[in-house]
Amino acid sequence: MRKLIVLIVISLSLFGCSSKFVYNHIDWLVLEFVDDYVELDEQQEDFVSDKISQLSEWHRKEEIPNYIEQLDQLIVIEPSQFTIDDMRVHEQQIRAHSQRLVARVAPDLYQITTQLSDDQVNEFMDNLRVRHTKYKKKYQSLTDEEIKQRYRQRIENNLENWLGALTKEQQQLLTRWANELQITSRDWVTHQTKMRIEINAMLGERLNEALFKPDFQDLMFNPDNLYSPQLAGKIEYNRGVARTYLTQIINTMSLKQTLHFRDELEDWKELALDIQ
Repeated sequence: MRKLIVLIVISLSLFGCSSKFVYNHIDWLVLEFVDDYVELDEQQEDFVSDKISQLSEWHRKEEIPNYIEQLDQLIVIEPSQFTIDDMRVHEQQIRAHSQRLVARVAPDLYQITTQLSDDQVNEFMDNLRVRHTKYKKKYQSLTDEEIKQRYRQRIENNLENWLGALTKEQQQLLTRWANELQITSRDWVTHQTKMRIEINAMLGERLNEALFKPDFQDLMFNPDNLYSPQLAGKIEYNRGVARTYLTQIINTMSLKQTLHFRDELEDWKELALDIQ
């Protein structure tokens, strides 16, 4: 269920929406995603489509102006003067965007979840298990060095999307960044197993509001509370590493990279205004 929220956040936010067409067909995309986990009946599909249409309208009017405001702030930053504190401010704003969206979606998701049959719950859990198994197989045979290389490649791809080609100095910072990260992939495998047990037990009580609703709310709004202390510690550490090195890379941006970055932001702003 949290993955459904993530899909909606990605699809309806400027940081994941790639075109107006995608935005305008979010109801179809969500149904396609849900279908990968559980087959809804016709009445349930109509309910989801209707709620997504309402969500999209709310999002256009209430949320997109917030994104435009933050984009305007980012467009005018001076890279050489950017600080870790500035980074934290923008992180908090993005987190607030997502939390508002989760708050808007959660009641409808709660309602559709209570309508699932036992067969649908079993189907959902089976498909969730399959996807978790794929993740486990993806990482279980890799060495620590290979995993960190994947981390590095992923970060590099993201940076080049926003800045263009990286300089030699930035490549060195990127290497140090990846090397300092703590590996979390095995912790995520353990966490996924734990979550399947938790979700299965929670869905078993979906018709008992007194038991189901508090657990559902916690899963939606406080998923970090379900992390093991070890995983939570690694995530927080890696966030700190990311802030440090990303700030340093921003500080070393060339004029060409700055113009590239601003052009990307202007494209997102133009899309936002068009959707609005």
